[in-house]
Amino acid sequence: MTIRTGIANSSFSIVDEVNCYTDSAAEPNNVHLEAWLPGHLSAEKLGSATAAMLAGVPAARARRAAGPPWRSGYAWELPPEADLDPVSVTGWRTDAELDAARARFLATAPQPGRSPQFRLLLAQGPEWDAVILNAHHVAFDGRSCVQLLRLIADRYSGRQPPGPGHAGGATSRPEARADTRPAGNGAPARGLPVPVRGAARIASQHTDPRAARGAPGYSFSLLDWPGVPAIPASRGGSRVTVNDLLIAALIQAIARWNTARRQKPAPIRISMPIDTRPPGHADDLGNLSRLSTVTVNPHRVADLTAAVAGQTKAAKATAGPQASPALMMLARTRVPVRLKRGLARLALRILGRIVCDSSLVSNLGNITDPPAFGTLTPTRMWFSTAAHMPRGLSVGAITVGGRLQLCFRHRNALLDGPAGQDFAAEYAAALSALSAPASAEASR
Repeated sequence: MTIRTGIANSSFSIVDEVNCYTDSAAEPNNVHLEAWLPGHLSAEKLGSATAAMLAGVPAARARRAAGPPWRSGYAWELPPEADLDPVSVTGWRTDAELDAARARFLATAPQPGRSPQFRLLLAQGPEWDAVILNAHHVAFDGRSCVQLLRLIADRYSGRQPPGPGHAGGATSRPEARADTRPAGNGAPARGLPVPVRGAARIASQHTDPRAARGAPGYSFSLLDWPGVPAIPASRGGSRVTVNDLLIAALIQAIARWNTARRQKPAPIRISMPIDTRPPGHADDLGNLSRLSTVTVNPHRVADLTAAVAGQTKAAKATAGPQASPALMMLARTRVPVRLKRGLARLALRILGRIVCDSSLVSNLGNITDPPAFGTLTPTRMWFSTAAHMPRGLSVGAITVGGRLQLCFRHRNALLDGPAGQDFAAEYAAALSALSAPASAEASR
C-alpha cells in the first residue's frame, strides 16, 4: 500500500522528541489503558468500530514522518489511512492468563513511523472481556488514551461521533502547541530546598537475583480500592487532595521498603504529570502533559501529606519549561536526531541515578463518562505509563464508578512479579494509614 507523505506536517514538540530518545526494546515507552467489561464484545464489530474511528479522526492516524538520517528533528504527518489494523484478539481463562496476555501485549510499543500509534487487544474471558490499549507515549498521554477508547466505543455503540469543532473531533491534531495555563517545570516547587545528591532509588528485589541482570520489559501489579481514599482533616496547611494522598503514600511506601532492605535514607522525588490542555480542549489528542517533581525527606517531615500538598499546589501554579533545561537544549541542537538520541541515552546511563526521580504517580482522576460499548460499561479500568530505569516503577491511578484502581508498572530488572505484589501491599498499607480512618483496602 502506498501512503502519500507530507500531509498536515507539524514539528514534534520538545516532549514528543524526548520521548523518542527514551524508547528502547527493553523499556518500551508506551501508555497502557485497560477496561474490564461485564460481558462479551464482538471482535468483528470492535475491528469495524476502530477502523471507522481512524477514518473519522485524522489525529488518531498520526505517525512520525520519514526523513533523512541527518535530520535534526522529527515531524508528524497524518496519512489518508492507517498503515495497519491495530486490533488483535486473544483468549484467557484465569487471572494468571490475563496477566500474561497483558505483559506480552505491552512488551513492545507501536513503531513511531507506522500508523496508528496505538494497538488494541480484545482479551476474551470465560465470563467477561478486557479491552487493552497500548499507545506510544510520543503520540498520546493517559487522557488521550481514555478519549481514544471512548471514540472507539462510540462507533461500536452506533452513537453519533462529535463533529468538527468539538473536542475530540476530526480537527484535533497531535502537534506542538503553546501552553495556555501554567505547567510544572520538572523541578521542585519554587522556594523549596533542592537536594544536593541523587534521589532515593527503590531497592531491587528478585526471587532469583541472577534473573535481574538485564531483564527486559515490565510486570504489572493491580490494586483495587473499594472506594476513593478519604481525605484526612486539614491541619491548617494546604488543602489535601486525593492526588496528594497517592503521592504521599508512594513516598512512605518507598521509605518503608528501602528501610526494610537496609538502604540508606535519602530524599525521595516523585514525578507528577500536569495536564496542559487549555479550557474547552479536555478531549484533545496528543501528548499534552508536563512533568513536575515533589521532593520530600519522609524522615524529616512531621506531616507528610501537608508537605506534599504544598508542593503540588505550587507546581500547578508555577510556569516553567516543558522539560528539563538540559533535555530542551539537546532537543533544540541542530545535530542529527540519531546522535541526540545516543547522547540522551548515554547521559541517562551515566547520570541517571543522580538526575532521575525516585518514581512517578500519574492520576487520571474520576472518569465520569467511561467508554461504554453498547450496554457494557466498564466495571474496572487500569492505567499505567512507562518506568524507565533507574526509576523502574510507576503508579497509575484512575477512578471509575466510585472505585480507585491502581496499577503498579515495574521493570523486571528492578522487581520480579512477587516483589511487585509485595510493593503494592506496602503501598496499600501506607495509603490506608494516611487516609481518614474510614478508608480500607482490598487488593487483587
